[in-house]
Amino acid sequence: MSRFRAVAAGWAVAAVVILTSVVSASTPASAHDELLSSSPAPGERLPSAPDEIALTFSADVLDVGAEVVVADADGADWVAGDPAIASGTVMVPLREGMPVAGYEVRWRVVSSDGHPISGVIPFTVGDAAPLERAPVTAAPTPAAIAPAADDRVPRVVVIGALGAGIALAVFLLVILLRRAARGRQSRKASS
Repeated sequence: MSRFRAVAAGWAVAAVVILTSVVSASTPASAHDELLSSSPAPGERLPSAPDEIALTFSADVLDVGAEVVVADADGADWVAGDPAIASGTVMVPLREGMPVAGYEVRWRVVSSDGHPISGVIPFTVGDAAPLERAPVTAAPTPAAIAPAADDRVPRVVVIGALGAGIALAVFLLVILLRRAARGRQSRKASS
């Protein structure tokens, strides 16, 4: 293989690698797992205290880092044991003697893709008022009033620049191939 052909093959391989990386980078990431259902359901009013909490997710969650807290208005945790995880369901037993009150199930698990996900599920036992958190108020910061301009380069610009670079490389490769072919033809004609 001539040196020119080796360089041309190298350019072609580089163009394919760059194009492949651009296309794979532009595909959207898969979504994290999500909570499909819970027992009790969000906002559910139960006639009596449940024995356990069950959370069902869209896929199996990882065994590491799973936390479930069932808190009352005073912040007391009514969970009686560690979370048990099986087939995308997380279950925790509850202590006996939960009074008529509003509660929150505060959960955090590690999604099957390795990212933590969390949420809060309010429920009420008996005729009690639902547990409501006081809204958090903070003084507005200058950043909250006037957000800073986004300094990141949009993905479209990066993809366009890479595409233009590939097109330029292919154009130069075609010109070099034509010159090499003309040079061979003129050498043959002069011999």
